[in-house]
Amino acid sequence: MKLKKILRQLFGDRCTIIIAVCLPVFLYVFAVPVTKGEEVSSTHFVSRDQEGALSITSSKMILKNQENTVLFEGNVVVERDSSTLKANSVEVIFNSSGKGEGVSELLEKKRDLLTITATGDVKFIQGARTILAEKVIYYKKEEKMVFTGSPNVHEGQDELKGEKITVYLKDDRVIVEGGEAVI
Repeated sequence: MKLKKILRQLFGDRCTIIIAVCLPVFLYVFAVPVTKGEEVSSTHFVSRDQEGALSITSSKMILKNQENTVLFEGNVVVERDSSTLKANSVEVIFNSSGKGEGVSELLEKKRDLLTITATGDVKFIQGARTILAEKVIYYKKEEKMVFTGSPNVHEGQDELKGEKITVYLKDDRVIVEGGEAVI
């Protein structure tokens, strides 16, 4: 009622009726598309170690305490230093450190990262290098990434394709198995 009174004073009776009729239509047209589709919420996970912070964002996070794993699903983005990994799902496996711990202990305790497995539309970006594949496994101890599922590497004008591509991050070395290079 107060809103109608204010609108009447500002715009007169005729404009108040137009605004009163058009406002709900305006809100429906512009507000509904924002709420339709996939959920807008996301989860955020950060793990820190001597090499720096690992940040993972996804639509959904599932903690599997007995298996020492965290599963991320839906629009997963993994960031560390100057590297970004995007995939449909990512599973992070930590070393085992005893039984009987709860969810809060899994999140709070400093556990060593063992592997990260990303599947589905994998895209890894590091500087000028972009690697596309269906699956990648990152082995923390060896600092290597093994890409499978029609992997290909793009760096500037150069392109590598293969059945399996292994990237050694510390050595900046790439091994292509069963593939071809366009340089």
